[in-house]
Amino acid sequence: MGTVLSDRRFSPWIAPDEERSRARLIRQRLYLYGTLGVLLALSVAMLLYTRTQLGPDVHTLAVAAAKRHGLEPRLVTAVVRAESGGRVEARSKAGAFGLMQLTLPTASELAGRPLVAEDLFEPRLNLDLGCRYLRQLLDRYRGDLRLALMAYNAGPGSVAKWRKKTRDVDAILEQHAFGETRHYVRKVIGFMNDA
Repeated sequence: MGTVLSDRRFSPWIAPDEERSRARLIRQRLYLYGTLGVLLALSVAMLLYTRTQLGPDVHTLAVAAAKRHGLEPRLVTAVVRAESGGRVEARSKAGAFGLMQLTLPTASELAGRPLVAEDLFEPRLNLDLGCRYLRQLLDRYRGDLRLALMAYNAGPGSVAKWRKKTRDVDAILEQHAFGETRHYVRKVIGFMNDA
């Protein structure tokens, strides 16, 4: 005897009405899943977009701080986007705080007085100190943006160590800099080019 299929899906004797109902149900499910997929993709895209754009208040403060310190506003807004995504109360695992992710020792030295973490959540102060630091780094490295950004991310001590091996900035970035620092420099420059 032959094998009998117990599952009706494989049966050639499905009534036409039942076939149409199944087809309609499949189309409805595909439409629902497709709609949900599009909504999910849009939600993720909006989340990523808003995390990389600055709010109007932060942008205005960043541009003003940049001008006070003789910096290109695109540079400052790009650093803020890369460092904190424009979040005023951003904190890092490395102990950096605020829009421009300053550490307490660096910020206190720049301010000329002891600071606490809460001070660095004040946007104007954070942007002013961060711009002052960027200006110092650009002056130290004679306007070389990549060296200044490497120092902002990894510290001037790391850059000094890398420069002992070679003076070629491309070689430092590609062969000696930390992977995170390499990514950071590219990210900031990319944000500057997007502006």
